[in-house]
Amino acid sequence: MFPHKKLDWHTSRLEKQVQDQPDDPELRHELARAYLSRGLYHGGGEVWCNRALTQARKVLGDDPTHVGALITAGTALVGMGRPENGRRYLDEAMRADPERADLHLALGALARSEGDRGLAVRHLETACRLAPDAWEPHLYLGRALAELARARGASPRLVERSQFHLVHALQLGPTPDLTPPLLRDIGLSCLATGRYAEAEKFFIRLREHDRFRSTARFHLGMVAYHLGKYKNAIQHFRQHLQDRAEDPRVYARMAMAYLQLGEHGRAREACNQALLLDPGNRLARYTLGCTLLEEGNPNEAIRVFKEALQEHPDHMEVYLSWPGCGAAGVGDHDGARPGPRRRGPHLRPPAPRRRAGAPPRGHPGADPHPARPAQRRTGRVRCPSSSTPPARVQDEGVRFSIWEAACALANAAIADDVARALQEAGRTFGPELGARAVAAAAALPEPVLTRGLTLSEADIKRAAVDRHGPATDVTAHRQNVEQERQKARAHQALLLLAIAARRSGAGRRLLERWAQTADADLAAAAHAGLAMYGDPDAIRTLSARARRAGSHRRLEALLDSIVPTGDVAPRPVSDQADVHCTACGRTAGQTDHLMAGTDAVICDVCVIEVSRNRRAHPAPDDARCAFCSKTQLESRGVYRFEGVDICASCLDLSLGLMEREQVDRFLAAW
Repeated sequence: MFPHKKLDWHTSRLEKQVQDQPDDPELRHELARAYLSRGLYHGGGEVWCNRALTQARKVLGDDPTHVGALITAGTALVGMGRPENGRRYLDEAMRADPERADLHLALGALARSEGDRGLAVRHLETACRLAPDAWEPHLYLGRALAELARARGASPRLVERSQFHLVHALQLGPTPDLTPPLLRDIGLSCLATGRYAEAEKFFIRLREHDRFRSTARFHLGMVAYHLGKYKNAIQHFRQHLQDRAEDPRVYARMAMAYLQLGEHGRAREACNQALLLDPGNRLARYTLGCTLLEEGNPNEAIRVFKEALQEHPDHMEVYLSWPGCGAAGVGDHDGARPGPRRRGPHLRPPAPRRRAGAPPRGHPGADPHPARPAQRRTGRVRCPSSSTPPARVQDEGVRFSIWEAACALANAAIADDVARALQEAGRTFGPELGARAVAAAAALPEPVLTRGLTLSEADIKRAAVDRHGPATDVTAHRQNVEQERQKARAHQALLLLAIAARRSGAGRRLLERWAQTADADLAAAAHAGLAMYGDPDAIRTLSARARRAGSHRRLEALLDSIVPTGDVAPRPVSDQADVHCTACGRTAGQTDHLMAGTDAVICDVCVIEVSRNRRAHPAPDDARCAFCSKTQLESRGVYRFEGVDICASCLDLSLGLMEREQVDRFLAAW
């Protein structure tokens, strides 16, 4: 989009040509673009932007309708921090030629400078559509999406979109000057999406650049902390402090790492250093309170927490850590986040489980308190007493947040008990455990539920002896075995429903296998799970079985309570060779991605075509999405392509699947 290669030589050549041919407006405009490239992308700054503005104005002096010069002048003024003056040029260019990528790139930069991130994203999306092979709009769109994600509470979809465009910009080959900051941005997006190993690679590469070495060390410390390598994290933070000794955020994070290691004295010292540099540092004050609690000094901790709440009344971490309001819940079941070596008398409540695709704790723009210790805990949740601050909170928003956190803690405590029992399902199986697994399904890792399904004949026979005692004769023993076998089958059936309640793709595939290979009763449970996804074949199978048993009315009542309202949600299709795109006829082998819905299937080629040219594919007012059945009123818009109607939400869903696949391939090869 702009000249970058051999820019010095290119600029010198254009300057000489302009001297020889001063009346050639195109040569002068090319020179203005070269100056602008130096000013915006190669460290030239305001001086070179001003030179670009001067040349563009000379072109406009001879031809006031020169669209390129209007865009260059407006872009230069935006780059110089004068957006209002730049708007006049850009608005005039918009009236003359609204389908120019460089114009929308400039308008996106203008909107970003004014703080309108949503408008910036829309303009930059248009620029990417008009110039898909230019890295500049992808770079700026990735950054604008990251800013918008932070403003909207670390929206997972926005973070993923940002990562995709940043990766795409890197793949398109930016200039060497811009590669280091782009590596930083991609590394931050990996941190935000929980790709810690990939983030580590980017920041290690970034250490090679003098300008970004200190930043890389800080983020390597964050990566090490998330991976449970607290000593490594402290080492990286210390290296960062060699360059920036007055950084309070680093001391606060070092304090949390020390706390995880059980080194309370060093944690307190780091907190005090952070508060000395920044008395309002929330993380440092919170960490200091937690350290005092671990040391068995609750009165002093309460004083620190009160000071924190005076400055930040909405500081949820403090409310949850207040003595008497805490919980002895459960840490991560897989132990991926190690706890400290020693535990004091205070047990902080566990962080709510991160939903798939959400930004991890600890990334700027996600949880503002990234380093909360993730200790492994046991026991029951303790509800706040009336003497604790949460009970006296007047702010309804904070009270509701505390209530939500209490519910999450209770669910986590139940899930912890269920997870431990499922680890030994051969001894603990039964309908009671299965029912508890269904209740806590959202908080249980899917591998835990899957492992709980595995029961052997030996487990059943052992349970017959352990639970009923030695039988007096063979007949009694067989009756006991059969009784435990029925309990095992009920246990497995309920676990299948628990897996279905999570609505994951892997869970759906597992249910499909059980529906095909299990005996009739467990197959019926698998079909019931598939019905929870809205699978029409499973519903028909259950209905046929219910008619034979004379229970059709009862089944209809049950289906009304478990089948999703409306039509089947769109889903990716990858392993069905006979499925083809309804719009163009491409099969799974001829395209990278297929998405199936209620009445149609669409491929990635058609999705990209619609997304790039949405205005060219409007659907009638009475159109209904063929994938989720939403109407024009229920969605942000419905588009018709080759006779297939697709709404904006399903279009974004399909694009998201493709973007994740491309990012995964890139990061795997990096």
